Amino acid sequence: MMTAIMADVGLLSKCLDKVETLKEVEKKVIVTVWVLLTALTTSAQLPYFAATVGDGKLYGYSSVKVRPGINHQETYTTFQYGLGQCFATGIDLYTGPDCAYWGTLVRYGQSLSKWFNIGAEVTPSFNLNNSFRFSYLTSALYLNGAISANGRLFWCTNMWWIVNDGSDNTFSNYEYLGYNIPLKNGHGITPMVGAIHSWKMDQSVDMAAGFYYTVKNWSLYVWGNDFLKSHPRLIIGAEFVL
Repeated sequence: MMTAIMADVGLLSKCLDKVETLKEVEKKVIVTVWVLLTALTTSAQLPYFAATVGDGKLYGYSSVKVRPGINHQETYTTFQYGLGQCFATGIDLYTGPDCAYWGTLVRYGQSLSKWFNIGAEVTPSFNLNNSFRFSYLTSALYLNGAISANGRLFWCTNMWWIVNDGSDNTFSNYEYLGYNIPLKNGHGITPMVGAIHSWKMDQSVDMAAGFYYTVKNWSLYVWGNDFLKSHPRLIIGAEFVL
């Protein structure tokens, strides 16, 4: 698994198509960099927690991201398998406008107390539209813990460092507050609100909010960000643990 690039890849391509034949190579380079930046800055707005899936268990998550009013769809899917209580490995797939990336990941998570949990992930990703060429390396640090004694009110932060092939590296952070509301028959709903920003604080802070509804080993996510922009992003996702 970054703030959004405020443009449309299709519009850029139409403009570049007007460039004469001698500049075709330059056009392809610009489009490739544009698509890469779009992928890297939009792959995750949902909070990630420190814990791994658990020994011998399978975790799956898939989401679709849309911007109502424009033709800009993205998808993200991951499957992870627990290796002991603290480690997990898996694969993920991101698709966006004219791009697709496949990654393999390794995760670690440790619960130090009810108040503080720490996890980390490393994921190299490869371009499926360019002979499986290495494109970027995602490193993440996940922290979360309880605020209230019953654990229902909690905090979560994600720190992201992405090393890109052929473009500048990116550094971003998410901070969230959440509150779990238990319902009957093992159901529950958890609203969360937070902020997304660059480590450098060199651009405006983006607000993100949403909730997830849990039914035993399944959860449904409804999320959003870029609320102050002309085309906010809506994310719908589902996860399971088997």
